[in-house]
Amino acid sequence: MGDSISEGVIESYVKNVGEFAAADEVIARIETDKVTVDILATHSGVITKYFAEEGDTVEVGVDFAEIDTDAKEGAAPSTPAPEAPKAEAAPVETPTPAPVKQETAP
Repeated sequence: MGDSISEGVIESYVKNVGEFAAADEVIARIETDKVTVDILATHSGVITKYFAEEGDTVEVGVDFAEIDTDAKEGAAPSTPAPEAPKAEAAPVETPTPAPVKQETAP
């Protein structure tokens, strides 16, 4: 984007998560107060994650998408492993100090 543009709103995603995008292919469009900008894939691969949702405001230069560059066009997207249940934090125990044995002088 131009030097005077610091942020924009994600107007739409052209490519969805799980779809293959070739390098320099348009994956999204961002609207600024001055212009609508095409966001291009930096590498060829399958889009595995977007870091923001449509309608969100994003700043110039921040990570926008995660692309699996090992994936090939036409390959089935890999499905992420299900998340393990989140464990609750165990209460922190405060150690009890050991009794101090005082000796009397002879």
